Amino acid sequence: MESSKIIPVTIGIAGLGIMLLAVSEFSKNKKAGAYLDAGTTDSSFNAKEVATMLYSAMKEANFTNTEKRKTIFTALTGVTQAQFSKVITAFGNRYYNTLTGNTYFALWQTPTKHPLKVWLKEELSLEDYQLLKSNYPKQL
Repeated sequence: MESSKIIPVTIGIAGLGIMLLAVSEFSKNKKAGAYLDAGTTDSSFNAKEVATMLYSAMKEANFTNTEKRKTIFTALTGVTQAQFSKVITAFGNRYYNTLTGNTYFALWQTPTKHPLKVWLKEELSLEDYQLLKSNYPKQL
């Protein structure tokens, strides 16, 4: 009778061991995949490139660039709050003429550097700026 109990118990212990090993391997693969996914997302994002796209879109006067709004929103599509902070840092403070809405200054004007927040506020309509502000409340 004891030999008839040994076989089911042995099979049960072996099955439990195999199941624990499978769960352990799945957990390792899931963590590795999450790490790789996070690394891929972060390394594929280039804050300096986005900052350059924004600057290129906004450096001319409002009446010379009809695609300005579209370019700004396209550049910021899919950008998280953390990534937007990096874009602000990459953009830095650049010369901007709030009177004319471009980067050109007359002889009597003193060139002044402004952060991305000022650029966006000056270049976009109030509604568009509020939309961006709702997406990036900490930065804008």
